Amino acid sequence: MIRNAIRRLRSPRGQTLIEFAFVAPIMFVFLFAIVDFGIALDRRIVLQHAVADGARRGAVDPDIADTIAYTEDQSQGLLDNAAIPGAVIVCFIDDDLDGNLGEVGDSIRVAADFDYNFTVAFGEMMGAFGVSIPSINMTPDAIKRLETSAAPGGPVCP
Repeated sequence: MIRNAIRRLRSPRGQTLIEFAFVAPIMFVFLFAIVDFGIALDRRIVLQHAVADGARRGAVDPDIADTIAYTEDQSQGLLDNAAIPGAVIVCFIDDDLDGNLGEVGDSIRVAADFDYNFTVAFGEMMGAFGVSIPSINMTPDAIKRLETSAAPGGPVCP
C-alpha cells in the first residue's frame, strides 16, 4: 500500500495540467491578438471603401454635405460626423492652379479619421500583464477628379 502511494506521487499525470496552466494565458493572448488585429483590418478596409465611394460620389455631385452623408452611410456605422466632428473631411484640390476651386478637372479629396480601440478581451488580457494597449488611428483618404463643377468657396485641402 505504501508503494502504491509513493508510485502515485511520482506519476507525471499532473505535470501536463500544470504546464498547460502556465502556457494557456500566453496562448489566449496570442489568440485574442490575432482576432483583434483581424477586426482592425476589417475596419480599415470598410473605411477605405467608404471614402473611395464618397470621393466617387463627390466627383459626380460635389455637394460637401451630401458627400459627407454618403461616406457615413457607406462606413457601416463606423463614422459619425455629427457625434465626432471632423470624422469625415471633404476638400478640393486646385489641380490647374488657376485659383478657382471646384471646377471640372480639379480634384475632390475625402478623408476619414477613426480610432480603433481593441476589444475588451485582448485589452483585459494585456492589462493583466501590466501592458497598456493604445488604440490604432486610421486615416484613409481618396482623391477623384471632378466631373461637374462644385459651388464656389469650398474648403481647400492642406
